[in-house]
Amino acid sequence: MAGGRIIDRIIQALRTVFGPVLQQWPLWLTTVLTLIPMTWATWEYHVIRLHDLPLSHLLGSLVTDASVAAVVATLVVWIVAHIPGRRVVKWLIYVLLLALWLVSLFLLRNFNTTYTPQVLQLLLETNRGECSEFLHAWIGAPGTRRAIMIVVFTLALVLVAEWLRPRVATWLQRRVPMVVASLLLTALLLFGLWNIRPLVRSYHSLYELELARADNHANDVLSTLHASIVTLRIQEQETAAAIDLTVREATEGQATCAVDSMDLVLVIGESYNKWHSSLYGYGLDTSPLMRAERDRGLLTVFTDAISPYNLTSVTLKNLFSLNSLGHGERWEQRPMWTAVMHRAGWQVDVWDNQRDFMATELFTASLNMYLFNPRIVETVYHQVNAVGHEFDADLVKDYYASCPASARNLVIFHLMGQHTQFSARYPHTPEWEVWTPAEVPNATAPYIDDERRQVILDYARATRYNDYVLASIIEHYRDRNAVVVMLSDHGEEVYDYRDFIERDHNPVKTPLMVRHENEIPLLVWCSPVYKARHPERAAAIAAAASRPVMNDAIGQMMLWLGEVSSPWCDSTRNVLHPAYRPAPRLIYDNIDYDRLMSRQ
Repeated sequence: MAGGRIIDRIIQALRTVFGPVLQQWPLWLTTVLTLIPMTWATWEYHVIRLHDLPLSHLLGSLVTDASVAAVVATLVVWIVAHIPGRRVVKWLIYVLLLALWLVSLFLLRNFNTTYTPQVLQLLLETNRGECSEFLHAWIGAPGTRRAIMIVVFTLALVLVAEWLRPRVATWLQRRVPMVVASLLLTALLLFGLWNIRPLVRSYHSLYELELARADNHANDVLSTLHASIVTLRIQEQETAAAIDLTVREATEGQATCAVDSMDLVLVIGESYNKWHSSLYGYGLDTSPLMRAERDRGLLTVFTDAISPYNLTSVTLKNLFSLNSLGHGERWEQRPMWTAVMHRAGWQVDVWDNQRDFMATELFTASLNMYLFNPRIVETVYHQVNAVGHEFDADLVKDYYASCPASARNLVIFHLMGQHTQFSARYPHTPEWEVWTPAEVPNATAPYIDDERRQVILDYARATRYNDYVLASIIEHYRDRNAVVVMLSDHGEEVYDYRDFIERDHNPVKTPLMVRHENEIPLLVWCSPVYKARHPERAAAIAAAASRPVMNDAIGQMMLWLGEVSSPWCDSTRNVLHPAYRPAPRLIYDNIDYDRLMSRQ
């Protein structure tokens, strides 16, 4: 008897807590449905195109986004259930949800985007006339028509669900369905409360926000809106000073150049684990062309270079700024070194193959708002690429076909490199489908199966293709007075020592984690002409190969290579100069890299 009374009380408690949800199940489901448009778009994309993204990844994204939406939906239902005039309020909420659904679908169907910082910025900057012209231009677009059709279909489903609501709600109130539904809801809501944490935290930098987003992976409307609003707020604070400094330096700064004619090229790779390059001892010959340049005495391979972060956007902000993290300087407190070179008379061209890659994601939006701010583009760069390319070699060909050279040329290539989906980073032709899974070195750990061995092989092939891209750039300058610098934004784990791939955003870092995610290749190639004209500088480059350096110091190296004189130049921060004094190499803002690695 006592046991039965306890069960009855539990059942009654569940009815009290979840009764409103079970009674208003159409409203609850509609709220969840309309708050996760990006999730449905991802599912549709992969189903239609038979993409190879694992089903577990898709299911994980669905559950994560739905859990956050479920928390909101439950609050909405509770509000409707406990206020006067609930019927009118409920239908007003339906109208709001369907309007939100329409806007989301409009953005997705026409622009493959959602509520990003760029979209919010456009809304803030658009006046009534521009808004009218925009709507007139897009109201009849195929994507708009399809969005309207989906919303009308959703409305029909809502009406049918509301007609069935009393009967379904009665069935859900039965003991077994009610207990099962309550348990499922409890699990989903607890998971949602865990995932909603980033929405209630305070953020002081975009790095903190990006880290939280990378750890959370929620792409529901509330999470994306929150991230976009916070991004705009912090972006305004962080970038205003940096952009002002950069523009002022490009237009009014004191900078001169001692060289009359030279080509200086910076190649920024992506997700390049140097321990998968044969230049650094990898078992497969993934860098044969660069190895040949090294053997000719033209390429210097740096052995102790690292990145301060394992995120592209925050790394590149520090790479292009003349700040030094080891000296306690933030990226927004110093101008871009490209502006100094522009002021000194260099033509600055930027060809970026990631400018439009995953444009809806925070890391792309955050970086583009800085590197491609309209004021920066107008005052610092001479030419930027209009489109990206599937493969990096095509980006390079596009630049040389499009841009005439001047006397002093600074060219910056930002490659796709080995960014995620390694199999998509090289052409699937016999030339690049070299080796077999059985030839993958050091792949004997118990967790390495055929699927993981193929992923490692794809990474090796992508690395070899990257070697070819670098060689094609070098070949263009072989008979000219030129220096080519190549480095990566960060590394990448590829099942190296554990069953893990890509990058780990856990704040607790281990030496092995940092070895593969933060240690990067750094290469400097000098043409025969450059070596003949500047033997002392070529010798200084070779002598610096083993010095410790972090890629936030690249600006000082580039100014020295370009023979630029400016108040911003500091020989003690230039790894190629005999006066170089390395600052503490702080990674992730507060971890001393060298001290951490000494614990190995």
